Amino acid sequence: MSSVVTIDGNVCTNPIVTNFSSIICIVPPTTVLSNAQVSIVVTSDTLSETLSNAFIYDVTNTPSITSVSPTVFTIAGGEFVINGTNFGTGLATVFIGTTKANVISTSSTEIIANLPSLPPGIYSVRISTDNGYARPIVSIEYRFYIQNISPQVGSLYGGTDVYVQGEGFDSSSIVTFTNDDKQVSCDIISIESNQIHCKTATAASRTIISSNGIDPIYGTGFAWSPRHLTVQQGSIVEWQWSTSALLSTLNYKIQQIENSYDTVAFDGGFDSGIASSSGKVHRMQNDSA
Repeated sequence: MSSVVTIDGNVCTNPIVTNFSSIICIVPPTTVLSNAQVSIVVTSDTLSETLSNAFIYDVTNTPSITSVSPTVFTIAGGEFVINGTNFGTGLATVFIGTTKANVISTSSTEIIANLPSLPPGIYSVRISTDNGYARPIVSIEYRFYIQNISPQVGSLYGGTDVYVQGEGFDSSSIVTFTNDDKQVSCDIISIESNQIHCKTATAASRTIISSNGIDPIYGTGFAWSPRHLTVQQGSIVEWQWSTSALLSTLNYKIQQIENSYDTVAFDGGFDSGIASSSGKVHRMQNDSA
C-alpha cells in the first residue's frame, strides 16, 4: 500500500514510510509570500486523513538568495559564491540544472561551491539547506562560442598572429585549423575570457627522404628512400643523409635535374652545396611536381 502526502494541496516528494505511524518526505514549495498555516493530507488507496493547520510556511525561516557571483561561466565551470540569509549551519546542496555541484563551504549567509563542467546553456540554480529550499530560483549561463577571427588569411608556412574573439575561453582552450582530415595548431600567446591570441604553425606538409634506400646492385646507402615521390604545391621536402663506418668515404649532395633520366644538374636549379657525409636540407615546393 502506497501513501501520498500533500501539504496545502501540493505533493510532498520522496516519501519514506519508516513504520506504520511515520512518513518522511520533502516539503513542496509554496507560492504564498507571507506566513501561512496549512493542512496536511495523507492518502492511502481509498482512505484519506486531513490534519488542519498542521504546518507553517514561515517567511522568516525561509532561505533567501540575495546575490550570486559570477553569473557567467566557461564550460569548465569554476568557483561560485552564493550570498543570502537563513542558509543554516549544515552542509547545503547546490544543483546546476540537474547536476550536483561540489560545495566547498557553508555558513548562514554564504555558500561557496565548485561548479562542474557543463555544455553551453542557461541553467537554474537550486539550493537545499537544513531550512529547506532557498528562493528565489536564479539562473547562470555557461558560454562558449566564436564570434570573429582576424585575420582570416595567413602564410602557408605559419607565423601569422591570429586573434579569436568570442566568449567562454580559459587556460584549457586550444586553437586548431582544420581542413578535411588535416589539423594545424595555433600556438597560444595569451588568453582572456573573450579573446585568444595565437600564432599559426606551418600548414605545409613535410616529407623526409633519407639515404637509407637500397640499391639493387650496391646495397644500403646507395639510394634514396623513398625513390619516387609526388608532392603538392606548398609541401616541404627534406633530405637527410648519414654514412656508416663501412661507407665512411661516401658523400652526398642534392641537385635538381631536368627529368628523371638526366644525370646533369639543371642550370639554375636547386643545389644543396658541397657534398658531405652527413647533413640535411629542405626545399619548399612552389609548383606541383
